[in-house]
Amino acid sequence: MLRLASLAAAIVVTASPAPAQFYKDKTLTMLVNYAAGGNADTEARVFQRHLSKHIAGKPNIIIRNLPGAGGANAMNQLGLGIAGKPDGLTLGFFTMSATSSITDDPVLKVKIPDVYVPIAGGRGWNVVYGRKDIVPGGYTRPADFPKAKRIFAGGYGKATSHDTRLRLVLDVMNLPYTMVTGFQGAGHVNQAMLKGEVNFTGSSLPGFQTQVIPQIIKEGVGVALFHHPVMAEDGSPQGNPLLEKQGIITFHQFYREAFGKPPSGAKHDALFLMNDISTKMQRGMLVPKGSPPEAITELRKAFAALQHDPAFAKEFRAITGEEPDIVSPAEMEQILNRIRNVSPEVKKVLRASVGQEG
Repeated sequence: MLRLASLAAAIVVTASPAPAQFYKDKTLTMLVNYAAGGNADTEARVFQRHLSKHIAGKPNIIIRNLPGAGGANAMNQLGLGIAGKPDGLTLGFFTMSATSSITDDPVLKVKIPDVYVPIAGGRGWNVVYGRKDIVPGGYTRPADFPKAKRIFAGGYGKATSHDTRLRLVLDVMNLPYTMVTGFQGAGHVNQAMLKGEVNFTGSSLPGFQTQVIPQIIKEGVGVALFHHPVMAEDGSPQGNPLLEKQGIITFHQFYREAFGKPPSGAKHDALFLMNDISTKMQRGMLVPKGSPPEAITELRKAFAALQHDPAFAKEFRAITGEEPDIVSPAEMEQILNRIRNVSPEVKKVLRASVGQEG
């Protein structure tokens, strides 16, 4: 008995200690690149409320908004080590802008693949809407839209995917427009629309469901025009079935009804590609390169777990009207590779669109 007790004691003493929990008693900051109350912020706060329970150590999670430069300000500051160190305690929750990377926009001081490690991404759809008085006599159907002669499109920065898609849509339709850009968040754009300062813009689903529908559409000020499709496997446009059930058609169908033929041309090809990339990687959750491997592993596991979290899914549906669709790090790498390998023809169109001719 004495020998057994001694052996048991030895086993207890020599057993390997439990692995330390990296995030125990720590605070994780989610750095959002747009203003409070906007699309990215609204979505980030849903993640904030559910992420910690999937992280060993259950850290406190806070949101920090760092808007500016069409979302590039936060990307620059975290990537350059100003808004956070590579210590695993600051996570970028960014609305991604493929246009900035493809065109080498000077506002974006860092190259995303060079300075960041992907943790997860988020797919998300974009709806374009406008004031009813955008056309003389009031908008009622797509065939009215070619009569619009004073279009003021609200955006965040000329090289953002948001602004680029609005410009290309209007260029493809060959309609006159003025960009009114520099807004720091969706809430600011929507206030401008209510005041009549802009009459055409777009939104991802958090802001569309929580702001646009109750404040603009239900109040009779505006109307949903179309949503941007993605590329199906055969290269054809593929819409969102839930949006189509609400009567929000794709841009391809909108164009056909407005002009009697499908959209085409180099600008449309660039637009279609941007829609596909921007929908499939609307959000990017990133940490600076050099962050501790244990932090990267823990965060990746936590975001993957959210995809199967019923409480998270329920709140996400309530905010966006759709199921969460979290993108894995491997899928993000594939999309980033598509951005790196965009054809010279598309790059030329996008450079011209943002004013970087040549």
